[in-house]
Amino acid sequence: MQENLFGQGLELMVFGMGTVFVFLVLLVGATRLLSLLVEKLDLVDAAPEPDRAMAPALDQRRLVAVIGAAIQQHRRHRR
Repeated sequence: MQENLFGQGLELMVFGMGTVFVFLVLLVGATRLLSLLVEKLDLVDAAPEPDRAMAPALDQRRLVAVIGAAIQQHRRHRR
C-alpha cells in the first residue's frame, strides 16, 4: 500500500512539473516570436533624443522647484 501511494505521488509530481515546464517553454517561445514580429514590423516608436546640452540645467531647476514645493507643503501641514 505504501509503495503504491509513493508511486502515485511520484507520478503526479513528474506530470505536474512536466506540465509547468512545457507551459514555460511555450511562453518563452511566444514571447520571442512576438518580439521578433514587433522588431520586423517596426512597431516600437523610437523616442526622440532630448537636447543633452539643456538637460542638466532643466533637471537642476526642476529639482530645486520640487524640493521647495515639498518644504512648503511640509511646513503647511506641520502647523
